[in-house]
Amino acid sequence: MKLYGYIVQSYWGPRRETPKSIARRFLRLVDGLALIDPAFGQWICALDGKPILLEDLRNEMTEVVERNVARADDGKPEPIYGYTVTVASTLDSTPRRIAIQALAGAWHDGHFYINSVDIGTSRREVPDPAVVTYTILRSVLLVLAETFDVTWCSAYPRDIMPLWKDEIFRLGWMSYVSPRFAPLITPPKSAIVEYRPNGALFMAATNETFVTSNPEHLAVAREIRAAIEPLNALPWPPDAEPE
Repeated sequence: MKLYGYIVQSYWGPRRETPKSIARRFLRLVDGLALIDPAFGQWICALDGKPILLEDLRNEMTEVVERNVARADDGKPEPIYGYTVTVASTLDSTPRRIAIQALAGAWHDGHFYINSVDIGTSRREVPDPAVVTYTILRSVLLVLAETFDVTWCSAYPRDIMPLWKDEIFRLGWMSYVSPRFAPLITPPKSAIVEYRPNGALFMAATNETFVTSNPEHLAVAREIRAAIEPLNALPWPPDAEPE
């Protein structure tokens, strides 16, 4: 199956968080995204199987999060596994479709992404080139990473996924490492490197739209991947305990 589109994917470990706090972060995220580009300016949320504009649910966002608590097979709420929120810019699969999938508030252990927010274009369409530029996706990544205080965030084209190995923090176009773990990383000289005001580390393979088949783009991405090996080498989950 051909893999289309680009995704910005974040991760953080066990963090118990209330629906009110998650709702506040989620609304701050969409407000920040709206300032980046019109493609991120309107969102649709499914509520009781019906599409509703997220803006119309703004005052009820805590309740929306509460209703989407993880549940056991018998329907019993299991907040230890977090709360989900999913929105999309359109119900159709188009080159400008953007979707956000959030899982937050989980505090269990597991050898996978315990909490995560993903922002991606359609899996079925070649994305509009105007939406997947370095400038736009860098801004999306930083708004996401800093709104949810993530441990890790990455932007990548989906067609790079067959090159991934059995690891948690993977090959990609852009990478963000939280202030807690940034001191472990020595960025490669070939990468675009930025230290954020909060002490986090941002690295990118190119300031062009990343193309997996471009050997220059891929070479720098591999060097960034090698640089983050100290993070992959940590016991899992690396952020199980707060600082």
